[in-house]
Amino acid sequence: MNNFPNGDEEISLIEFISKYQYLDVKDTKYFFSSQKYYKKRISNLVAKKYLKKANSHFIVLDKLGIEFAGLFNFTYNKLNRNRKYLPRLLYISHLAAFYNKCNTVKFIPSFEMKDKQEFTITSRKFIGILEINGFEYLTYHITEEHDSKYIRLILYDIQKEKRFKNILILTNDESRININDFTFGMNQVLVVKDTEENREKLKYLQSINWYNVIKEQYKRFNIYLSDYNFCEYTDYRNKYISTFYFFDTEKVNRIKYFLKENKDKNADIVCSSQLKERLKKELPNCNYCVIDLEQYIDKEPFYYD
Repeated sequence: MNNFPNGDEEISLIEFISKYQYLDVKDTKYFFSSQKYYKKRISNLVAKKYLKKANSHFIVLDKLGIEFAGLFNFTYNKLNRNRKYLPRLLYISHLAAFYNKCNTVKFIPSFEMKDKQEFTITSRKFIGILEINGFEYLTYHITEEHDSKYIRLILYDIQKEKRFKNILILTNDESRININDFTFGMNQVLVVKDTEENREKLKYLQSINWYNVIKEQYKRFNIYLSDYNFCEYTDYRNKYISTFYFFDTEKVNRIKYFLKENKDKNADIVCSSQLKERLKKELPNCNYCVIDLEQYIDKEPFYYD
């Protein structure tokens, strides 16, 4: 019995690696409620031959780990040793680990979505779906290492997308995203700088009480839900209020089109101070209402059935 994994957290870690193949050593922290001794627990699993280090940065299943996964009927994906695909596999594992214990976000990796018999599906570039409080976002990852050809393939990928109407682009280099290219007639195309802070904020993407935001910021006006596609609220006279939690290329372009067609009108934008600087580059003449959105977020957990 001393050789058995120590509790549900260690079993959950083995199950995760069985499915995702690789796990960055730094991401093991997401599997343990106590951060005090988890590194020692990983070392014990390595000593027991459940896990092994593929190199100094990431771990995989060892012999007993593979046997354990089979005994408990865990999803098991044989280790892909193709170095060309390793960065993609590691990033998918990293994102899945981050949201592993999250009640508001469910991550579905691309390899669970794809029909392996259909080349047109397996050749696509999305990394998976982030389901945030029931809203599905087809998710892509772009870094400074990806060349212009790769970005063109992503553009083509999104252009032919028929099922999903919400797109999420995670990137560590926002300059790679040309806003005019990333407009497809979707509901949303969110371009999010790939930081731990923003991944944390994504948990609450659907949890902002915008009604209270607008009620408090526009007390002197009779504001209603909007029928227009470029703004969420309006007084149907001269107030056209668009809300932003993250940068949305589709909404930015819809606002641009409205202002181009209505020279005598302007638009109000409600957003954070950080986002204002980026939005002003695209929409310099809009009226900006800068607020701390964190105080309007309902952080009560949402539980999936």
